[in-house]
Amino acid sequence: MQSIRKAAEALKLLSQPPYETSVAELARALGVTASNASRILSEMREAELVDQDSASRRYRPGPLAMRLATGFLQTTNVMRCIEDAMVDLATRTHHTAWTGVLEGTDVVTLGTQHGGFPVRFGIELGRRLPCHATAMGKALLALLTDDEIRQRLPAELPATTPYSLRSVDQLLEDLANVRATGFACSNQELFLGIKTIAIALQSPLNASPIALSLSFPLLSVDASTEQALIKDLMDTGRSVGLRIGDPRWLDPAQPAPASIPSEARPPARAKRPGPG
Repeated sequence: MQSIRKAAEALKLLSQPPYETSVAELARALGVTASNASRILSEMREAELVDQDSASRRYRPGPLAMRLATGFLQTTNVMRCIEDAMVDLATRTHHTAWTGVLEGTDVVTLGTQHGGFPVRFGIELGRRLPCHATAMGKALLALLTDDEIRQRLPAELPATTPYSLRSVDQLLEDLANVRATGFACSNQELFLGIKTIAIALQSPLNASPIALSLSFPLLSVDASTEQALIKDLMDTGRSVGLRIGDPRWLDPAQPAPASIPSEARPPARAKRPGPG
């Protein structure tokens, strides 16, 4: 059993960039002697769990490890994983979680889960929302290139609130921040008084990424609580991303969420939160 645990630890090391290791590096990571590390890698090579580069002599994932990974991805229900994460996220935070996909210039809502917050609302699934005004839309747009976004959206964007972005240039500036932090934000851009944060998740075997978002009334959340919600969403992204094999979430150096400056808030309390 000890040898299996060591092999599993070696595979975990190889599952992270740069996806290769030497005998010396593995020995340091496992806290074993170089001879023991060499023996572990030799046994794993015989089992096709690792392969060795003939030039560099470094080890990388082998044919069996690749076949196991492919089998896992093919038998993993990506939508079910994200839906389960949506339910867990809403339960933990007590706010409303959403899932959605990008279609043209809109986001289509696929699922929702209320978290028990007193302010509740209903919105039909399948509803189309302007992607530039929603956190889900921004999270999904951030996966595209700037040229692809310019081709998809008009230069001037329709506004749904005074806080909505009005041009593609403004949107691209916002999306640069999304790519840097790993999450998107819609601050009263779709519904007054409502802030939404979102991430995008995608399996290597599924061409369509799915957004997961969390919306909350601004007046119910202070700055420290908001940062805690962002952290919870990002932790959820890492957990689900690892499970479905999303390469953007496999890197342990994924940037930590950064604070987003608060915008001015309207004096009136919003009646209902909406997805974004």
